[in-house]
Amino acid sequence: MKKIFMFLAAVLLTLSMSAKDLTGIKFYVNPGHGSFGPNDRPMATIPYPNLPTTGMPDTCGFYESNTNMWKCLYLGAKLEAAGADVMYSHTKCGPWPYSMVNGDYPDYTTAHYKSLPDYEKYNRDLVEITEEVEANNIDYFISVHSNAATEGSSANFPLMLYRGPDSYSTANAVNGEEYVAQSYEKAKACNEEKLKIMKAGIDVPSSTNLNIRGDWNFYGVDKTGYRTHANGKRYKGYLGVLKHGASGFLSEGYFHTYQPARHRALNPDYCHMEGLDYYRGIINYYGADKETVGYIVGTVKDENQKMSNPLFTYTPKSNDQWIPCNGAEVILKKGGVEVARYNVDTMYNGIFVFEGLQPGDDYSLDATCDGYYPLADKYKDNFSVVANQTTYSMIYLVDTAYVAPTVVYEDYPNPAQPSYLGMPEAFEMRETTYRDYTQIIKGTVKRTIPSGDSTLLLSLEDNGQPHIYLIKHSEGKIDTISTNGINPRDTTNAGDYLALSDIALTCDGKLVGVNYVRCQYGDAQVDAGYKRGTKYFYIWDGFKGNPRVWFTAQDGANSYRSDVGYTMAVKGKSDDCQVLVSARHYNATSGGGTLRYSCYTVAEGIPSYIFYGNAIALDENPPHDATRDGENIQFTLSPRGEKKDFIFDADKVTPNEFRLPGGQNENVIPLGSVSADLLNVKLNGSTYFKYAGRCLMAAPTTDTLDNVTGVQVLDITDGLDKATVVKTYNTTLGEPIKASYASVAAKVDGVDLDLYLIVEGRIHTFTTKNVIQPADPSICAYNLSVTGSGVNYIFAFEANDDAQEAALHFYDEVGAELGSKPITVVKGHNEFTIAAADLPGANGQKMTWAVSLQGDVIDNFGIVYTDNSLIASSTSRLFNAVNTNPELENFGKIYIMHRAGSSTSALAPNSGIWEYDYQLVKQNSTVFKGGEAKFGNPTRMSMDREGYLYIADWADSHSGIFMANTADMTQPFTQFFAGTRESNGAFNNGGVYTGSSTPGCYVYDNGTDVKLFVYNEDAKGTLPANGMAVYNIGQPDGSILHKWETAPSAVYTLTGQSNTEGNPWATSHGFFVSQVRTSGNNNASATSLKFYSNDGKEQMSAASDEYKEIITGSNAGGYVVTADESVLIFNDGDMRFLVFDITWEGDKPVLALRYTIKHGISTIRQMNWDYTGNIVCSGDAGIYVVSLPKAREDNKILVPARKALTVTHHDAGTVGIEDVKLNLNAPMYDVLGRIVDENYKGIVIQNGVSFLRY
Repeated sequence: MKKIFMFLAAVLLTLSMSAKDLTGIKFYVNPGHGSFGPNDRPMATIPYPNLPTTGMPDTCGFYESNTNMWKCLYLGAKLEAAGADVMYSHTKCGPWPYSMVNGDYPDYTTAHYKSLPDYEKYNRDLVEITEEVEANNIDYFISVHSNAATEGSSANFPLMLYRGPDSYSTANAVNGEEYVAQSYEKAKACNEEKLKIMKAGIDVPSSTNLNIRGDWNFYGVDKTGYRTHANGKRYKGYLGVLKHGASGFLSEGYFHTYQPARHRALNPDYCHMEGLDYYRGIINYYGADKETVGYIVGTVKDENQKMSNPLFTYTPKSNDQWIPCNGAEVILKKGGVEVARYNVDTMYNGIFVFEGLQPGDDYSLDATCDGYYPLADKYKDNFSVVANQTTYSMIYLVDTAYVAPTVVYEDYPNPAQPSYLGMPEAFEMRETTYRDYTQIIKGTVKRTIPSGDSTLLLSLEDNGQPHIYLIKHSEGKIDTISTNGINPRDTTNAGDYLALSDIALTCDGKLVGVNYVRCQYGDAQVDAGYKRGTKYFYIWDGFKGNPRVWFTAQDGANSYRSDVGYTMAVKGKSDDCQVLVSARHYNATSGGGTLRYSCYTVAEGIPSYIFYGNAIALDENPPHDATRDGENIQFTLSPRGEKKDFIFDADKVTPNEFRLPGGQNENVIPLGSVSADLLNVKLNGSTYFKYAGRCLMAAPTTDTLDNVTGVQVLDITDGLDKATVVKTYNTTLGEPIKASYASVAAKVDGVDLDLYLIVEGRIHTFTTKNVIQPADPSICAYNLSVTGSGVNYIFAFEANDDAQEAALHFYDEVGAELGSKPITVVKGHNEFTIAAADLPGANGQKMTWAVSLQGDVIDNFGIVYTDNSLIASSTSRLFNAVNTNPELENFGKIYIMHRAGSSTSALAPNSGIWEYDYQLVKQNSTVFKGGEAKFGNPTRMSMDREGYLYIADWADSHSGIFMANTADMTQPFTQFFAGTRESNGAFNNGGVYTGSSTPGCYVYDNGTDVKLFVYNEDAKGTLPANGMAVYNIGQPDGSILHKWETAPSAVYTLTGQSNTEGNPWATSHGFFVSQVRTSGNNNASATSLKFYSNDGKEQMSAASDEYKEIITGSNAGGYVVTADESVLIFNDGDMRFLVFDITWEGDKPVLALRYTIKHGISTIRQMNWDYTGNIVCSGDAGIYVVSLPKAREDNKILVPARKALTVTHHDAGTVGIEDVKLNLNAPMYDVLGRIVDENYKGIVIQNGVSFLRY
């Protein structure tokens, strides 16, 4: 009987799932919360702040109750229109008792609020709701809410909660006690829809992952109490509203504590769109008919000006940062004709919504707003509206009063660096200079501040006399900065400690300083011997002028007595900044050391003051304390983020980051400290800077005796408490130095880094300039092999780098993957033993295999391997080809044609081929010459998939294309061109000219079509002078011709080839050809790079106006094009790689410069890809294998083993394993020692190994 019921239920479910509408399906919709009271999540917004009488906004402001109601009523209307039966827990919000009763406002506590009339009407008891659900056989339950985190935080994502555990499939779902079937699936369908507006950036998310949880696990309460209903059924769960037997969930659609999100929720139309998301999720779940109309949701905002309001804390760099255009009017057009208008509200959200639109691809927007220019054309492009989908749009207007800043200043600007640059794991450095300024610098160093290639240094004599120096590192000079204008210490005031205690730099380069003085709350707190203290803030308008008083202040950070100004830090420009100074609380009894913080906001040159720090008596363990942390304290602006973050350091603690709080008289917020395991606590001379988008810290290193030993670098991007070491090599001093002060300054120059270790007045300079940096290759595997031993296979290969992830993959005879085995791969040799029985597939399954490797991010261009041993004279030139066919024995090998000298040179007999492995380790001890006494002028090479080298020779006396089979380089090389060589180098084959002298060739192979492109020097027959000859060497049977007896298959006349040393590279669209041009010599007669389509038409020229300012030359002619023909990397005339993205307009390549790489290699005559994307470069300076920057997800490869290296699955105990490296043609013997043939069935012995044939 039970089975029958289950069958009927399945049939009913199937019928409902296949329904075209929602007829017969019963929904229960619960708008979360119901009133306008303290339990309804009242939140202040800009248009509706909290009222002073209630501490809550009025009913037009934000409450969960009204915003949830808007969503639910819209959802319900959609469901009803689709034929569903809909029940609501309530359909109105109230009451609103914000009126005076007998001259007084009522009590607005939650307890009192629940006693008000009609409370239960709008805030129904959850037991009552669940009983109602239980009594009405509800098919789908949804409770709609918004979420909360810390007010003002950026947390914002949808969360769906169902009753039960996260592992709902293991719950007791027979009678729904612990989980109701399909609750997760229903929540998932809605969650996916709700995420779309967040992924579009209209509602800014902190996460776009699916967040669907069981309430047991989410709230950390496993199997909370039962609720038993009137019908006798009971249910376990945490959320009271879910304790019923209906399938469904509670939705937290977004976080109303993310302030911009709750401003959006003030727009009912926007809330309707959340209801639409739920409706679409429901339709998707039931497979019902989707809507035939589409929607548009967007924002209109200020293009340049950012929000600034304590009730509008936004996620940095998001669409929420821009000021919404309150009151804007958005016009929707279709086919250029207006179809609708939307009046944007004044609730600081900029939202516009268009509903019920017919699908089409010719919609566009226009917008106007008072005080703004009309919408720019760039926002008026046509877009599509699709049925049952929402199109999202963000448009921006320009304020008519906006004046763009001519210069944008940043506190920690990102240095000018290549866009590809990532953060390296290590810097290889060298010490360049040592300078001793101790005889010039007076007193003891107190502070150093980097300023470009210079360092500002503040020193104090024993009597407090200040001195400021500007150390110009690259010039080796030190200048004195004037202190004329600094008020001298008042020796009659015991609290006038230092005339100038600390200095800082504003982001617009102004030097500022402050004195150190005791300040009092008022005159009554001035003790005997002291005077009322005044802080003097000074500013220098230039390093060569005198300082002037910037502003003054007498506050003591709300202490009766406070020693203020020992250290300072500044954030911002001199006319728009925050100035933070220390305020050490003084206690008449104990002295005290607790720090408070005086902060001055300077706007248009006018300062305003605020202090931070709780009442001293309440601070038993304050964030910072000079007595506890060290007397020599120091503030520095943090380089992390845009918030008000600073760094505190002292001689008993490591640097720790803190944030200024939102309100006065609040403690600063500690953010984290550098571990003492990474950094010495005594010295506080750290510096902070940016490199490759990361925040770095450089600091002195010390030994156990606190002697200075060198420099170290930490990456603090993720927080000081999460600091990681960036290795630096050769930054250790020869001898430790005992010093009372040491600091580091840093300068970033492109990819280079200079570190200046300042030990009192002595400066050691370390740099990466002209130092080859550690480089990681694109990951790959080589020398794949497998051997059999007993019942195991031993898989072996070499990897050129450690793999983050790796696996062996197995394939059947048609290439379908049967399975994989994860492995751990390290750089170098790797070996893995796998039992034949553990291989995938059925018993007897024969399979091929491959290795997949996932490498790490490659953060920078780098030279991975280099060899210049062949560069013995000025006549040496090197050309290369790479074996990229994994099916060949010599896969991964690099072949170098060494032209030792020209044909007339005495060195010419030394020319020939050298074979290298992937690490540039030479494989042959004597040069391969293929039987040639000497080459003439051998140049560029290419290789086909069969492993044949095509070696171009440019000399008339030794012209042509020489063929070398890399499977056996000891065999004679053969000539590709048939015929007799004439004096000019052309080959005459019975009156037909087949080819001639050539400086370069290229084999094009797209898998089905194989062509040889040859840059032809001599005009004979159909051969063009300095033109292109093409040979269709691919044959119908898949083989490749290595001898050509007729005229070329095609010839092309080229222009602008007066250099004549052409280097071709073919594509599916045609071919590129470069020449050798030094910097400044790319011109129309000798063009660095051209492209011709397959019909011979010129499509691109580097000498055109479009490119001539970018491509300065082509130093020796090297370049590469990616296999997908989307990227060109060109070696220009200034030892740079120009990395171009290629867009094809038909057969015309349009090159867009992505970035340049300064590689420093003097000449590169040929470049080729290896199998995994490293580039082999060769020329007049040597051989270089270089790697390019790659994201982690792009640094991956699948390397197949040769097809002959098959393995076979054998069930355990059935067979031995053949050794695939042994002779498989060796005789087989039966157990009696008799020779048997391949038809024999039974146990046989071959190569000393027994196995079963069946």
